[in-house]
Amino acid sequence: MYFSDRPINSLRLLVGDGHRRAVSRIKDDIERGVFSAVLGPRRVGKTSVVRVVLNEFNYPYIYFDLSPYIGLRSVSYQALVPSDMRFGDRQVEVDLELNLAILKLGLKNVRVTASVFQSNLLTLMRELSRRHDRFVVVFDEAQVLPFIRGFNYRGFLQFIHDNYPNIIVILTGSMPGLLERVIAPSASEAGFARFVDEVVIDRWGLDDTVEYLSRGFNEAGIHYTRDELVEVHNVLSGIPGFVVMYGIGRSVGKSHVDALERAREYAISQWLHDLGAFVKLYNSGVYITVLKLLANFPIGLSWSEIMSEVGRALGKPLSKSVMHRVITNLIKGGFIAKVNNNYRIEYPTLREAVIRARMPNAYY
Repeated sequence: MYFSDRPINSLRLLVGDGHRRAVSRIKDDIERGVFSAVLGPRRVGKTSVVRVVLNEFNYPYIYFDLSPYIGLRSVSYQALVPSDMRFGDRQVEVDLELNLAILKLGLKNVRVTASVFQSNLLTLMRELSRRHDRFVVVFDEAQVLPFIRGFNYRGFLQFIHDNYPNIIVILTGSMPGLLERVIAPSASEAGFARFVDEVVIDRWGLDDTVEYLSRGFNEAGIHYTRDELVEVHNVLSGIPGFVVMYGIGRSVGKSHVDALERAREYAISQWLHDLGAFVKLYNSGVYITVLKLLANFPIGLSWSEIMSEVGRALGKPLSKSVMHRVITNLIKGGFIAKVNNNYRIEYPTLREAVIRARMPNAYY
């Protein structure tokens, strides 16, 4: 089925010049032995890009999916059990799956500490490096790593970088600013961050949306107009995961209007989930107040206007340092953007989600 909400594994099916360039760049990183950080909002196709790289070029890999833990401030190291893997050679696969089985059994033993688990995981990495010329380890939604209790993720990644040259790590993150902190906690701190190639994946442009939908509709014999496709792009902001839902709706017989409304509601529900996760991480009413304020001004507000309005709403002036931190975190979280010296919520569906959200401590 052409329209599917599952990640794509084939380069032939991958749409978007930026997405295809990202595939080539990540492949080059793997061949050069360079770690990659794949950045971009959720549902723009980061997982599909990584999956295409792994499958199109037949790399052996272990895949850690941390997406279920987004928004949690405390995560057990049991989250670091691979969700998917491919070792290539059958005998290697048998041997390493045995090692993984031992690793998993260790999780059931309450006497196993996070540090022991980390040591066992590094032993597995050593074996993988010894048995492969190139082996890829993926941490999907890697901004969760700092919240895994007792797991020294920075030391773990640094050790792999320094000692296991055949292991290549790919980190993905849907909150780019948070993942950037994982990679480079401070400009003065040395470490593996100097060797990470940041690959940014953006939403689709209009031509990409039109290409994707028209290709699928032509194959399925579904009538459409270009004006409909342009409307889909504008309403859903060219975010691939939301555009796909529209395509699925049309493919099961829904009209343009019904399919677009269902996709729009799906997008809003996903943004509400993301907002909830973000609010859990930054438990402050100021973030919520700023978001609620900007949701009422589609063209955005200047820095001074935000300072004034938030101060009025809170009943007291807000320091510039606090506001700078709030604005920076909202930008890095992918919730607002700076456009022509104004700060605004770019995506209509996100703006609607903020308006609908029932957030405590909000003053708008």
